[in-house]
Amino acid sequence: MSRVRRYLTGSPAETLKLGRRIARMLRSDDILFLSGDLGSGKTTFTRGVCQGLGIKEPVTSPSFIIVTEYTGKFKVSHIDLYRLDKADCDILPLEEYYAQGGITIIEWADRIPNFERRLTPGFYISFRIIRSNQREITIEDLRN
Repeated sequence: MSRVRRYLTGSPAETLKLGRRIARMLRSDDILFLSGDLGSGKTTFTRGVCQGLGIKEPVTSPSFIIVTEYTGKFKVSHIDLYRLDKADCDILPLEEYYAQGGITIIEWADRIPNFERRLTPGFYISFRIIRSNQREITIEDLRN
């Protein structure tokens, strides 16, 4: 059964804080599917999740290298599909990048073919720009 929660953040600091809060809910092998427009807060949220998992190194968007790995409480695979189109994502073996026993975060997950119909257990998180610093973040938890 899915649970949906909506949050409004009024600054990047609040988005970061929400990411840290969500990190406390994560379990081994969780996947976070992030979607939203450019500049809507996906990387800031990811940075917060990583901070919440005890990762000390700087977290940046891996747009040019696709995958960055970090180690904290869990191993984290941070995947960014921004530079890929749906055809590229269709042939990319994403599952090979999933952090076994860790956390996987996929930015631009809506570029995965049939993203809307996938029911892979995990968190489906959408980001919407309301105003210059205000974001609506919807988190759907599809884990069992």
